[in-house]
Order: sequence, then structure tokens, then C-alpha cells
Amino acid sequence: MKCHYCFKDTQKEYCSQECEQKVKLYEQKQRKGMPIFAIVALIAIGIALLWDSPYRTTISLVLLGLDFIFFPFTKASTIRRIGIRKSIITARMIGGIALLVGIVSYFFL
Repeated sequence: MKCHYCFKDTQKEYCSQECEQKVKLYEQKQRKGMPIFAIVALIAIGIALLWDSPYRTTISLVLLGLDFIFFPFTKASTIRRIGIRKSIITARMIGGIALLVGIVSYFFL
């Protein structure tokens, strides 16, 4: 069995009390932040699809990048595969890449 947070081998769901607390904190943040995450993602997608501007891709990528940096939520299957800690890191890296591509694309338009 693996710890739900750090994904270390353990006999229980969590390898320590600290990991258990971090899982509970993550779940609380997810419950509170998921509606905001979804709204920002929908706005970014709406801008990309509906707004007729040369900067729509830039704005959409920057919004999505910031969304994933501030709300690093991933699918349950990703969490089961790599643990919460690594899924947060992965989501923030994807957000950082999207943000960087959005900023760079601004200069090439």
C-alpha cells in the first residue's frame, strides 16, 4: 500500500500524521477552490473560442496557467497513480508552462 500524499510504501493509508493532515488540507482546498477553478477555466476556454482578437490565445493560456498554479487540482486517477504531492507539482508545472507559452506568444503576435 502507498501513502495517499507522498506515495511512500506503508502499511496504512498514510505514512505519518503529517501526511494525513496534508491530505485533509488538500481536500478542503479542493472543495473550496474547485468552483473558482472551473469558472476560470470556462472563462479561458470561452475567450479562446468566442473572442475575436489576436490576443485570445495569449490571454487564455495565461488564465489557464494561473488557474493551475493557484488551484493545482488533478484527476483522481492521477492522484492514485503518483500521489497528491506529485500531482500538485505536476499541475503547477503544467500551469507554469502554459503561463510561459502565453507570455511568449504575446511577443510573437
